[in-house]
Amino acid sequence: MHTKWLESRLEDKFIIEYNKDNPDYLIFNVFGNQHLNPKYKNAIKIAVLTENRIPDLNEVDYALGHAHISYLDRYFKYSIFMWMNYEHIKEIREEVLKSPIRTKFCAAVISNGYWAHFRSKFLNELNKYKKVDMGGRYRNNIGGRVKNKTKFFSSYKFSLAMENSNGDGYISEKIIQSFLSGTIPIYYGDYLIDEYINPKAYILIKGEKDIEEKIEYIKSIDKDDEKYRSILRENVIVDHYFTKRIDNELKLFLYNIFQQEKTKARRIDSKF
Repeated sequence: MHTKWLESRLEDKFIIEYNKDNPDYLIFNVFGNQHLNPKYKNAIKIAVLTENRIPDLNEVDYALGHAHISYLDRYFKYSIFMWMNYEHIKEIREEVLKSPIRTKFCAAVISNGYWAHFRSKFLNELNKYKKVDMGGRYRNNIGGRVKNKTKFFSSYKFSLAMENSNGDGYISEKIIQSFLSGTIPIYYGDYLIDEYINPKAYILIKGEKDIEEKIEYIKSIDKDDEKYRSILRENVIVDHYFTKRIDNELKLFLYNIFQQEKTKARRIDSKF
């Protein structure tokens, strides 16, 4: 997905050729350390961070990531949720409003149990009210893992969109998947998310001290059909021109890298 996504932003100005053995530019994710392989020492290195990590700008020339940092022309803030196509959220919510109110309560798909302490505590409390159907590896209670998260969520009123870890600026695809399924997301993660997402369109959990109050709020929505519908009527994206603007800024960031001579584009010592 990431390869095609980047191609679409470069192909109008550049001819793209792939060479895994001797690339001029090495674009890579955060998993592993193959970018430190000596065979890539002459490549301009561009890290695309799709996990909750801060780029090491001693190892890479440029980076795209979620963190609220600034580093001249070397870093571009681009949270993971921005990779998602969320243009149809409004239409999906309108369809949900036209349909009979969903009878299923809440669903979650969690595969990583290692980072599940907070989510587990929240689930334990929410299950005291009504059962949460779990479709991932972690605490699965539906008889097997679901293949399509969005389709699975699409018959529920609420869905859990809780990040594996809480990081400043880190907003993954989870909340967008919840919106695209027509549910009301129950979110835990970046507290600054309301820069992008309307806080009236979802439920934000701000930590353990917030659990009891927000579960009472969830109960009130579940029991009040008009309150439930009023949340679905809320616009989700705060700035409707945000996607187009940030996309244009990203193109300029990438153009700056590739339009320079390779020797001038380098930003790190060749030992990496």
